[in-house]
Amino acid sequence: MRFFFCLFLSECAAGLFPLLAVVRRLSHLDVDGVYDTPKTIYEYLDKHVWKQDTAKRDAAIIAYNSLFRGVKENAMFVGPTGCGKTHIWRCLQELFPDRIEIVDGSNITADGWKGDKKWSSLLCSPIFDVGKRAILVIDEADKMLAPKYSSGGENVSQIIAAEGLKLMEGTIVETKSDTFNYQVDTSLISFVLCGAFSNKADEIARNSSIGSSIGFGASSRVPKAYDRPLALQDLIEYGVMPEFMGRIHRIVNLQPMTMDDYYRIIDSGCGPVRHVQEHYGVEIRMTESRRKEMAEDAFRSGLGIRGMENRIRQLVDDAIFDDCYRQSFEI
Repeated sequence: MRFFFCLFLSECAAGLFPLLAVVRRLSHLDVDGVYDTPKTIYEYLDKHVWKQDTAKRDAAIIAYNSLFRGVKENAMFVGPTGCGKTHIWRCLQELFPDRIEIVDGSNITADGWKGDKKWSSLLCSPIFDVGKRAILVIDEADKMLAPKYSSGGENVSQIIAAEGLKLMEGTIVETKSDTFNYQVDTSLISFVLCGAFSNKADEIARNSSIGSSIGFGASSRVPKAYDRPLALQDLIEYGVMPEFMGRIHRIVNLQPMTMDDYYRIIDSGCGPVRHVQEHYGVEIRMTESRRKEMAEDAFRSGLGIRGMENRIRQLVDDAIFDDCYRQSFEI
C-alpha cells in the first residue's frame, strides 16, 4: 500500500512540474502593472537582457510607437551572433504575444523562384489578420540581403529586397493560411530586421587595422569587428539596396559580448540558467568549473547565450533521464 501511495505522489508531482514551469515563466511579469510607456517597457527589458542599453532603449521606443501610438517604424538591429539582437524581441514578444511575430528570413526566395517562403508568407500569422498594429521581426536578415547571383548573373537578393519595398512602405497584401485567404494591411506593421552582417564588420576591422599600423604614433591595438558601429553606407556597401535602406528609419548597433560577460550572465536574472529553470520548473546549480567552461565556449564558438542555453538543456535532460522526479540538479 505504501508503495502505491508513493507512486501516486510521484505521478502527481510529475504532472505538476509542467504547471509549475508555466507559473514560473509568467511570474516575472507584473500582472498588476501595464507596460504601456517607453520607460516601463525598457525597465522590463533591463531585467531580462544583459547590457545593450542603447538597443533596449531603442526597442522600447519602437514597441511603444508601433503598438500604442500607431507610428510605423522600421528598424535594423545589427550586431554579432550571440549579442542579444533577437533575444530583445523575444522578451518583448512575451509582453505582447498577440502583437509581435518573429520569423527566420534566411531562406526567403523571390516570387517565381523555387521555395515556399516568400514575403507574403511571413504575414500568415493570425496576429496580422485582425487589423491591429503589430511588429514583424525578421531574424537572419543579413543572409536574405547578402548578394547572391543566379546562373544567369542576376542578383537574386536585390530581387528579394525589391519585393519587400512596398510591404515595408505600406500596402495591402493577399496572403493565405491553411484554411482561407485574407488581406493584410502592412501600413499597420513595423518591420524589424536583425542581422550580424559579419563580413562587412570584419572588412571594416581589417581596413582599420591597416590604417592604424602605418605612420608615426601607430596604435599597437588590433581593431576588432564591430569596434565601429555599422552605418547606412556600410550596409549599402554590403549589398543592401539603397531603396531598401531608405525604408529603414533607424539602425541600432549592439556591442559584442566579452568572455567575462558570458561568465557573469550565466546565472543572472536574465541568463540562460534562469530561462531553463523557468521552462523546466526545476532548480539548477552550476559548478564553478562548468561556468568557466561554458563562458569560454560561448565566447570562442560565437554561439553566445543561445549556445549556452542549449548546452544547459542537454545537461538537464541527461539528469532528468536518470531521475525524472528530481526538482533540483547540479550540472
